[in-house]
Amino acid sequence: MSAETSGDKPDSSVPDGAAIPPPPATPWRLFWVFAWINTVTLGGGYAIVPVIGASLQKRGWLTEDDFWDIFARAQAYPGPSALSTAMLSSIKLCGFWGAVAAFFGVVLPPFLSIILVSSLLTKYGSLPAVKRFLAGAGAVVPGLVAAMVWRTAKRRSWSTPRIVEVVALTMLLILFPSMSLPILLCGIIALYVVEGLWKR
Repeated sequence: MSAETSGDKPDSSVPDGAAIPPPPATPWRLFWVFAWINTVTLGGGYAIVPVIGASLQKRGWLTEDDFWDIFARAQAYPGPSALSTAMLSSIKLCGFWGAVAAFFGVVLPPFLSIILVSSLLTKYGSLPAVKRFLAGAGAVVPGLVAAMVWRTAKRRSWSTPRIVEVVALTMLLILFPSMSLPILLCGIIALYVVEGLWKR
C-alpha cells in the first residue's frame, strides 16, 4: 500500500511556483466592484475613473492600454464619464449583462448615499469634525483628476501646434466657463484644421 493517501496528495492543477490566476469577471463581481468604488470614492466622474481603471487592472480583467482606450471612446457617449466607462468596460468583459451590472453598480450607491448623507448633513453638518472631513475630501479630488489627465496625456503624441492649442483652449475654458460648450467645439475643429495645415 502506498504511503501517500488521497488526502495528502499535492494539487497538481497548479504548478509549483506558478501564480494563481485571478477569478474571471462575472456580472455579479463587476456589480460589487463598481458598487464598492462608488460607495467609498468621493468626487465626480473624473475622480472615479482612475479608481475604476486601477481596480480592473489589479484583478487582471483589463490592461492599462485597453482601459484608457475604452475611456477615450466613452467620451463620445452622453452622460457621466464614469458610467459610460464602466458600462463599456463591462460590455467588453461580460457583454450585455455586464453592462446591466455596471449600470446598477455605478448608479445605486450614489442614489442611496445622497438620501442618507443629506439627512445626516442636515443634522450634523455644522459640527467642526464634519466640516474638516469635507474639506479634506475635497482636497483629494484635484489630485485624482490630475493623475487621470497625466495618464491620458502620456498616451498622446504631442506636436507644437497641439500643445499651443491645448494650452490656449484650457485658458479660455477657465476664463469663460459659461461659454464652455461652444469654446470646446470650436477648439476641437481648430485643432484638426491647424494640425492638417501643419502636416502639409
